[in-house]
Amino acid sequence: MQPQLFTRENIHSLTFPSTADGDYACRYLIPLMTGDPQKYIANVHNTQLMAVKVSETIFPITVTDFHPLNTYTVSPYSHYVSYGAYEEVKHLNNRFAEIAAKAVMTPVAVFFKYAELDKVVFVNNYLLSTNLYPSVNSDQLSALSEALVRWFPDRAIVFRSVDQKKNPHVYQTLEELGYDLVLSRQVWYMDPVEALKTRQCKEDARVLRKNGYEVVSGNELSDDELHRAVELYNLLYLQKYSFYNPQFTFEFIKLARDAETLHLYGLKKDGRLNAIMGFFIRNGVMTQPLFGYDTSLPLDEGLYRLLTLVTLQEGVKRGLLVNASGGVGKFKKARGGEAVTEYNAVFTKHLPKRRQLPWKLIGKVSNVAIPYFKKMDF
Repeated sequence: MQPQLFTRENIHSLTFPSTADGDYACRYLIPLMTGDPQKYIANVHNTQLMAVKVSETIFPITVTDFHPLNTYTVSPYSHYVSYGAYEEVKHLNNRFAEIAAKAVMTPVAVFFKYAELDKVVFVNNYLLSTNLYPSVNSDQLSALSEALVRWFPDRAIVFRSVDQKKNPHVYQTLEELGYDLVLSRQVWYMDPVEALKTRQCKEDARVLRKNGYEVVSGNELSDDELHRAVELYNLLYLQKYSFYNPQFTFEFIKLARDAETLHLYGLKKDGRLNAIMGFFIRNGVMTQPLFGYDTSLPLDEGLYRLLTLVTLQEGVKRGLLVNASGGVGKFKKARGGEAVTEYNAVFTKHLPKRRQLPWKLIGKVSNVAIPYFKKMDF
């Protein structure tokens, strides 16, 4: 099998597979590749979005160079330094830890820039926090890996969102091909049938009835409400957590509604949209990269709980496993969540030693951090 590479210039010559995944890739990738990705995700800088076809499987890839404000979904530097080291430590509310982290990371950050950590090709990258894998076999992965090294001989090759829960064969094949598996983050898988049996979810259902929220689907949302959806996402993921998260625009949410690149659901009360959630499905799993609510409302409104409840209910209806992404681990664990380590699979053997060293360092830190992440339920 011979992988084929498609760019903005020739994407219209790509015959997308007649599968659910192929149809999704067409609806999602054509607008972002023929236009400007920044129109849809504002903090995607110095990045080309491309597509590779291997047999009947489509993999989006991003080819990135360093930019200090890049979202972490296209930038290892933003992931491990700007977000992971500098911003996450702030949530510890420990001034000493913050000072210590900066002291340690400042020379590391300088080295990472010197070693061109961000000169990278991310594979299976839809520019989202979690990238679910299509059905793919070892021969396809091997052919894809060989082609990527040939096409991009001066870049690290990185498969995003690899884990041993849902795609152990991807993990195993890439490891056999010489990839280093380094920590990305800890994610939570939830069996929605079992989750809804927990005491916490039963209480969440009671709160939904008590607080009088109406669950509405995306096709019921007006353009004004889509602008409100952007605001709700920003309140949670940008202002509360980090501006290195993907900065979705109105055009992204509009594409989600009109082309169904996300299944959108909102929570409305007294005619006002106060929470939004959007998920996509691949290979028996659903994940929700769009999640937000009005953080100015009282906590007893329970909006995060209610969005999670709606997610689980949709999972039951569709017979899907839920990849609930990272964060708020104790909340997800209480609702039956299983912690799973998510990796970046990195190939650098074709690069000079200077370019390999940052990934070797990240790998060594991973060996220490993974047990800690599991212990602390991140």
